[in-house]
Amino acid sequence: MDTNLSAGHRQRLLKRFYDNGIFSLADYEIVELLLTFIIPRRDTKPIAKKLIARYKTVWGVLNASADALTDIEGVGKKSALLFPLMNQVMAYCLKEKCSDRPVMAQRTDVEAYLRFYFGLRQNEYVAVLFLDTGNRVIATDIIAEGTVNQCAVYPRSIVQQALHYGAASIIIAHNHPGGGKNPSEADWLITERLFSIGLLLELPLLDHVIVTRDAVVSLLDFQRWPKKTS
Repeated sequence: MDTNLSAGHRQRLLKRFYDNGIFSLADYEIVELLLTFIIPRRDTKPIAKKLIARYKTVWGVLNASADALTDIEGVGKKSALLFPLMNQVMAYCLKEKCSDRPVMAQRTDVEAYLRFYFGLRQNEYVAVLFLDTGNRVIATDIIAEGTVNQCAVYPRSIVQQALHYGAASIIIAHNHPGGGKNPSEADWLITERLFSIGLLLELPLLDHVIVTRDAVVSLLDFQRWPKKTS
C-alpha cells in the first residue's frame, strides 16, 4: 500500500472510531489503529492481522510480553512496548478505581483488576490486597512468584507487609496459568494457615481469589472456607 493510500485508510479507520466507538472495529482493526500511533509511515494492517492470528484476541495481544511481540515481523522494540504499556495503564486505572471504593461492595472492580494483573502470565504469581478498616485497598503487592503450579508463599512476609501498611484485613489472590478453576490442596492449606494467623493477630483474611483466563473464583464461596471457633 503506497503512502497516500495508507494515510487515507488510517484516516477512515480513525473516523470510524471517532464516530462509532471501539465496538465498530474488528479485533485486528483495534490493534491496527493502536499501531498507527507508533508506526507512522507503514501499513499496519498486515502486522495487526499477524498479531491477532498469534494471540487470538486484543486482550491476548495486550498481555503478550514485549520480547514475544518482537518475534512478529514488523514489530520493533518500540512497537512491542506499546501493548504492555496499554495493559499496565488499564490495570493501574482499575487499581485506582478499586482504591476509591469499598472492596467488598465493588467486588467486580477487584475481579477486573486482578484479571488484568494476572490474566495471561505464564508463571504463577501470588498477590495480597491490603485493606483499611473501611475495606478500601491500601496497596496490592506481589508477594511470591514461581513456575507453573509451584509458588512458595510465606505468611510471615504477608504479616510484615500488613503491619508496614497498617492494614486492617487482607485478601490473597493468585493465578492459575493453566486455566483450572478448582482450588488445590495447597491453596486450601495456605488459606487455612493465613485464616488462623489472622484470628490471632486481628488481621482477618477476607477472601482467597483464584484468577484464570476467563474467570475469578472465590474460595469464600466453598464450604471448606475456615470457620471461627468459639
